[in-house]
Amino acid sequence: MKDNRFKKVCDMVELKQLKYFVVSADVGSFSKAAEILYTTQPNVSKAIKALEDHLGFDLFLRKSRGILLSTRGKHVYEYACKAIENIEMLSSFSQVDRIETLQISSNPSAWMAKIFADFYNQFHVERLHFQLYSASVEEIIKRVASYQDELGFVYVMHNQNTAFQYALGRNHLEFVELKKTQVVLYLGQLHPLYREQEIAEDELKKLKLVQCYEDEFDLNNYWRITNSQGKDMPTLESVVITNSDCVMQQLLQTTDLANISSGYITDQVDEKKLNGIPLYEKENVVMFGYVRRKSEDLSDWGQQFIAFISEKLKK
Repeated sequence: MKDNRFKKVCDMVELKQLKYFVVSADVGSFSKAAEILYTTQPNVSKAIKALEDHLGFDLFLRKSRGILLSTRGKHVYEYACKAIENIEMLSSFSQVDRIETLQISSNPSAWMAKIFADFYNQFHVERLHFQLYSASVEEIIKRVASYQDELGFVYVMHNQNTAFQYALGRNHLEFVELKKTQVVLYLGQLHPLYREQEIAEDELKKLKLVQCYEDEFDLNNYWRITNSQGKDMPTLESVVITNSDCVMQQLLQTTDLANISSGYITDQVDEKKLNGIPLYEKENVVMFGYVRRKSEDLSDWGQQFIAFISEKLKK
């Protein structure tokens, strides 16, 4: 008898019923669940009743002011959530079989955005989908390690390489350097020193920064490294933190804020170039390259993108 009931439940329970059940439990109301699910309250009630009939017990305690999960309903809720998640994951695997994907993350960069657009225009095909995600170095390491992205493009100061390599090693990743550039201070166009070619230390202390992210490998950590004379650099205040390169560009073009970043790695940038002041360029080299998983072959499209970007870096 027990085996027959199990078979009956497996044969008759629908994904829709599980979704209706989970949402109803989350909001405590069939009518609210109907709004979220873009259906009607009778349809939700009918689906829940059918599920209860299949299981052989009530999932909810019906109250005048809403619904509450029954004791058994709480157990079913946990399994229903997992079942929905697993079924959706299986569905995504099915999509992957039919469609090729190129998943990339990068530090916020107008140059990378242009390169990605150029790559799409040259290589887009019917069955290829692209994903480009902007993130900090720490998040990119996590994304590549967890297979969310195949490649992660980062800017890291050479002075931070020991800590960077340690973080990569813990996650079974490696870094492939593509080019070196310098740490540069960009002053907003409304800053009184905007057109200067150098800046005195007393003026440095007055700067307010806009930075794209804050983590261990943020280029703003430049200020925690001593200069060539062994003197500690002043600590600067980041008054705006954003992961948007568009916001960064807008603020530098319309305010007196400053930004510490890498120098331009090629001349191919759409935006009007901002005035940049190299900061102790002999000591502070910025490495640009990509993070990948060790001992794994890149996909054909991953290799294609690396070749494409390497060619662009020569110009």
